[in-house]
Amino acid sequence: LSLKSQELTAIYLAVRVVCSFNLEGDIHTLLDFATFLFTAWVIFMIRFKLKSTYIKELDNFPIYYMVVPCAILAMLINPRTAHIYFSHVLWAFCVYLEAVSVMPQLRLMQNAKMIEPFTAHYVFALGMARFLACAHWII
Repeated sequence: LSLKSQELTAIYLAVRVVCSFNLEGDIHTLLDFATFLFTAWVIFMIRFKLKSTYIKELDNFPIYYMVVPCAILAMLINPRTAHIYFSHVLWAFCVYLEAVSVMPQLRLMQNAKMIEPFTAHYVFALGMARFLACAHWII
């Protein structure tokens, strides 16, 4: 499991919770917050409890290659609603980051070279689902 993928997931979920709380404050905010807490727990487990099983050398995708372009893209292309511009940018940022957050996991699998077919299909489906979710917000 890629720690960097989990960290990207935590980043976009944290941004989404802030946006959702400011814009809507409904049940989706609570669900996103719960998902963020579980993701933070997974990060904690990988970093501390299961540290001996984590192979840092295989998880070598620099996450700033995802975060910085998503932030720039969010400033350039974001939804136009009645809310303030900063909320538009944050929302677009979390949508774009969600779409690419599976990339470190794919890189880790590529570096590992021995992947179960079922795992590869699952990660591919997860990536496609996130990409299509992004396309839904853009289109």
